[in-house]
Amino acid sequence: MIIRRVVLSVCTAVALSGCAAIGDQFSSGDDEPSNLRLADRAAEQDDFETAAALYRREFDDDPDSIDALVGLGRSYRNLGQASRGRQALTEALARRGDDPRILLELGRTQLSEGQAEEALETLEQAQDLAPRDLQVITARGIALDRLSQHEEAQSVYREGLRLDPTNFALLGNLGLSRGISGDPEAGISTLRELVRDGEADARTRGNLAMLYGLAGRESEARATLAGDLEDHEIDENIAYYRELRELLEAGGSIGEAAGGSA
Repeated sequence: MIIRRVVLSVCTAVALSGCAAIGDQFSSGDDEPSNLRLADRAAEQDDFETAAALYRREFDDDPDSIDALVGLGRSYRNLGQASRGRQALTEALARRGDDPRILLELGRTQLSEGQAEEALETLEQAQDLAPRDLQVITARGIALDRLSQHEEAQSVYREGLRLDPTNFALLGNLGLSRGISGDPEAGISTLRELVRDGEADARTRGNLAMLYGLAGRESEARATLAGDLEDHEIDENIAYYRELRELLEAGGSIGEAAGGSA
């Protein structure tokens, strides 16, 4: 069963101005060990299994490597092994507690484990160290949305958009946040434009479909999902959107109920 739930995106893979500030710190130049260089390339291609193996090899060769620990933490999280990733990142943080990239990856991992309160605290520490980094700002907004603190989340997204007014992840998350906080039409207006962008993927279309569902526009939700899901999967999603719509209409909150991915 495939349910297109609320998916809040920390950052897209395509390089955007201001979006790669912390991530760029992974590279140390031409003299970087080949395992790290290859691991970073594998991670950039979303081949996290290969990346994890290479980061592991680098760590075995150099147990003092912070880069290897951070890479392992990120790779394991993307492989669905969040607790294993958290162990690597916790060790990295113990060795270098003032590194915002480690705090960012730990916050993302905490979000993937459903620990939104802990993630928010971690990401606030990261933003204190890197106040203009868009990855940190976006992740912090996501944590607030997961806690159903939507107004605060939207304020954070707008803070990021003042730094980069066309940032895909920030615009998408702002629209999504507005939608799940009770204004689906506003979110639809934003996401309907974003699905035409080259960065848009099935996740973006799924988020738009979900907002159509929250607005009661089920035929448009079905049409949006048609290219990505089978008919029975679409039916399951539509039923799920109805549940969320009923929850909102009853005065409930769907920040946590809707799940999502960091």
